[in-house]
Amino acid sequence: MPDATSDAKSDAKSDLKPTAPRQTDEAAPASLPPVPVNVIDFRRYRLARLIREASDQQGELARMMRESADERTQLAQALQGAQRHLATIADSYSHLLTRLAREKDFRTACQEAAELEDLDEMIRRRDALTSELLDIRRAARPGGPCLGPGLGLTAGCDRPN
Repeated sequence: MPDATSDAKSDAKSDLKPTAPRQTDEAAPASLPPVPVNVIDFRRYRLARLIREASDQQGELARMMRESADERTQLAQALQGAQRHLATIADSYSHLLTRLAREKDFRTACQEAAELEDLDEMIRRRDALTSELLDIRRAARPGGPCLGPGLGLTAGCDRPN
């Protein structure tokens, strides 16, 4: 029984040439009909098998490349969505910092007005601060998510819709 090493040795013998059925000049005995001899060229068989396997591998590679392209497209879309989300957050944060500074200034002005000794000056500043508070409330986005139903409080709400 031949083993794998003898098969490998036959592969290594590249000087062997395939044999074809030979024509002989001798007449065959009349009792036996001529038997066609089929010679199999193992190199051609192996080459055909390698070509078939390479074709299968090429198909698998094409499928994997399509899947990879689909995954890259999905990742690109996810990254674009994340970028848009981060840009919205950055915009909201910037707007919030501006509003926070304005409200801090408003609170400081209210404290200073409350500490005044002159009643007429205190009333004048109170009226000015009241109009500033109305401006702050108008600048807020009405109907934001931090409002409850039916509430008209918009001064503290800075969340986008």
